[in-house]
Amino acid sequence: MLESLLPELIVAVFALAVIFIDMTLREDDREFLGYLSLAGVLLALAAVLMQTKEALQSPVLEAGVFSGLMRIDLFAVFFKVVFLLVALMVVLGSIDATRKDRYKGEYYSLVLFSTLGMMFAAMAVDLVLMFVAVELATISTFALAAYRKSRRTTEAAMKYFVVGAFSSGLIVFGMSLLYGLSGSTNLYEIAGAMGSGDLYWVQVLAMVFLIAGFGYKVAAVPFHMWAPDTYQGAPSPVSAFLAAATKKMAFVALLRIFVVALSAPALVEKWALLFGILAAVTMTLGNVVALSQRNIKRMLAYSSIGQAGYVLIIFALLASGADVSLSVGAGLLHIFTHAIMKGGAFLVVAAASYYMIGSELEDFSNLGRRLPLTALSMTVFLLSLAGIPFFAGFVSKFMILTATVAAGGWYLFLGILLVVNSVVSLYYYARVIRYMYFAGGEVRREPEPALLTVALLLAALLVVYIGVFPDSFVSLSIDAAGSLFS
Repeated sequence: MLESLLPELIVAVFALAVIFIDMTLREDDREFLGYLSLAGVLLALAAVLMQTKEALQSPVLEAGVFSGLMRIDLFAVFFKVVFLLVALMVVLGSIDATRKDRYKGEYYSLVLFSTLGMMFAAMAVDLVLMFVAVELATISTFALAAYRKSRRTTEAAMKYFVVGAFSSGLIVFGMSLLYGLSGSTNLYEIAGAMGSGDLYWVQVLAMVFLIAGFGYKVAAVPFHMWAPDTYQGAPSPVSAFLAAATKKMAFVALLRIFVVALSAPALVEKWALLFGILAAVTMTLGNVVALSQRNIKRMLAYSSIGQAGYVLIIFALLASGADVSLSVGAGLLHIFTHAIMKGGAFLVVAAASYYMIGSELEDFSNLGRRLPLTALSMTVFLLSLAGIPFFAGFVSKFMILTATVAAGGWYLFLGILLVVNSVVSLYYYARVIRYMYFAGGEVRREPEPALLTVALLLAALLVVYIGVFPDSFVSLSIDAAGSLFS
């Protein structure tokens, strides 16, 4: 049993080791903690990749770990890979980005503990464990958002904390209603008690509270207002972590709860319609508001809101009668590609801030000549986010579009909105590229931060590779979705 939890044990051990070793080091020697955290993430990722090989042969590795609290299947393993890849990018980039910061031990331990919470959330099939895992991940990021202790970061962290605490209250209230209806906190046992009976309205009420609570976590409209302020005010590596990992954890919990526990046909019809409305409003408002943003981090925040709307489409498709593995698989692939694209884009802002370059659009003028590799990586991420062919974002968006076409009916309207919003997003992504390469004037080339640049180039190469050779990633996403239903 403990072998199945080897990746989580590695992350937990290294998170604690960072705390204790930090007490023994002088301030000048604390850069070592970044390399120690990097080693822990790499070891955990290697262990998860070994699980992936096993899960490809047997999608459900263990159905009832610790008396049914957890389920280790390809779905869980898929998301653990996502979380660890994001942690790898953030830790690798943070070694340069936090070089002048004082509290490195606290920073890296919080990143690792947050990653640990996300990994447990991916496996949780019990409401109590899921809530604890989600809170471990989010409380850690509350502290990370205020890591720099400036007025702006403190304000960002407070907004994030207040909204996060409120959303947690909504979630736990919805969970308590599910427990009261079923007498169990296990998702599969709850599923057997849902969809019928005199207390049907209470089931709908629980559903609404859960959608609202997790809607805050994924920054879906109208629960999104915290995201732009928090992403702008938090340190850029933390913003990358929030956008690329924390939001994805909320999607994991949504999929586990709604696909498993609330899978009764009478309930699916209700929540699929709600998710469809949320998807349409979220993707449209996110992209339209992003058009007017002059701050790169706020633009990326609203872009992230729009991208969340694309993922929400898959929940609406679950009531269409179409191939559920294809629909959910499309969402999983977009979650994976968006994590890499968006995490990389925020790390570009971190690389710019390393040279005291601001995050306003004008500050990125001539970045292509000043930091050519950083600008090249940003170009790849932005084109992929826009859905340009031969980049990862095109593949995942095309899969979602294909699923909406297969579903037909009003679901096709969601697919059309996806295409229209992708065209709209191309304008503000291209505007950043224009400033980076065509602003004019002479600038001096800077030596690029080594590890940050490595993280950016690796992420950019992965984005291009998925776009050119998508077959194995598409198959993996569909198989992972299938394991959720098995």
